[in-house]
Amino acid sequence: MRKLKTFTLALLLVIAGGTASAQLLAEVALAPAIASQLFPPVSWPSGSLRAVGDGADALVARVPDQAAWQGWEVYTATGLAATLEPALVYGVERDLLMQGLFRAETSETTVGNERHTRVVFSDGGAQRALLFVIRSGQELVWMIARGR
Repeated sequence: MRKLKTFTLALLLVIAGGTASAQLLAEVALAPAIASQLFPPVSWPSGSLRAVGDGADALVARVPDQAAWQGWEVYTATGLAATLEPALVYGVERDLLMQGLFRAETSETTVGNERHTRVVFSDGGAQRALLFVIRSGQELVWMIARGR
């Protein structure tokens, strides 16, 4: 009987130790996942989502007053990465804020099944920047430009 109690106690300790390890593993996996959503540069290597070429030029041409802006940078994300839109936009806004540019105006329109968000940043003087976001289902495009 004593051996059975000892075996049962040992078995419970092994099971409890395995549960603690599984919980630790879940916490170790969860922390970077949360961090990657809060801090997009952690999850995406620099430039990994940047679009170039004719497709990027076609997207820029869709911006209503694109001639008033220069130095366009176009980025795209699809699927799961597109669900991180708030974090990606926050990263752009944070970078512009660090350059002394603040939100001056924001507008949102719907074109067909797309949602277009336009945010103009300004330092209160001549320096301006534009963030233009196009969202359609599981596809996300955001473009950044400087004022002329």
